[in-house]
Formats: sequence, C-alpha cells, structure tokens
Amino acid sequence: MTTHQGEGAAAGSAVDEEEAARRALAVQMSWDDPEQQPGQPCPCGDADHVEECDCEEGAFLIHTMRIPGSLDELTLWEDHFTCTHGCNSYTQMVTLRETPWGVREQAVDRHGVPYERIRLFPGIVHGQEELLPGFGVA
Repeated sequence: MTTHQGEGAAAGSAVDEEEAARRALAVQMSWDDPEQQPGQPCPCGDADHVEECDCEEGAFLIHTMRIPGSLDELTLWEDHFTCTHGCNSYTQMVTLRETPWGVREQAVDRHGVPYERIRLFPGIVHGQEELLPGFGVA
C-alpha cells in the first residue's frame, strides 16, 4: 500500500492512498438519486443548501453533481446545483480538506527527466484531466 503526503497533511499525518481514494469516490459518486427532494438529505450530507428557485412555484435548486474543481488544488471540488424545473443552475467551489481527489507525485519520463504530476484516484472523473500537471508525459 502506498502512502503519500497530501495537501491535507499539513498537520504532519500521512494520507493513506487507499482510504483517501475511497473517500473521494464516495464524495463524487454519491449522486445516484437525481430527484433529490427538498427536506431530504442531500447526497453530500448537507441538508441545509436546498434553495427555492424563483422561476415558478415548487421549483428548487438541488445539488446534482460534484467533480474536482481545480488543476492543482487537490481538495477543491466544484458542486453543481440545478433547478428542478430546468430554468436555472449554478456552480459553487467547496474545499474538502480531508477528501483530496488525487495525489501529487514525482515521476521520471522515458528520457530520465523528473517531473511532477497529479494522478487522479481510480474512478474519479475530472472534467479537465488532460490539463493536469504531467498528463500524457511518458
């Protein structure tokens, strides 16, 4: 099992990669019920952020997705909220210090040149993976 010092390791504790990957996947993949209802717990665990939408009566902005929200900050996530009637949406950045979406590591390319890369945890979907440091370097 590999252990990495993550950004959340400022307190000096090592991040167990397997546990960190499990937490990150749970955070990203918890939206199996797109019909979240006001008053019901949100998949992210915060029941207080369901908002009424002003487009029509009975419309609410609900939390619909969470993806990595940065190319270099491993604990920054982007939350997506959408109106139940389809008229409005917005995104919000949230820092989850105990839940990085990948690891920063040193690697060596095929020519022996060292470089830094960010490796996503297995199963994590990043909307801009091809822009991550070290992506595609062999």
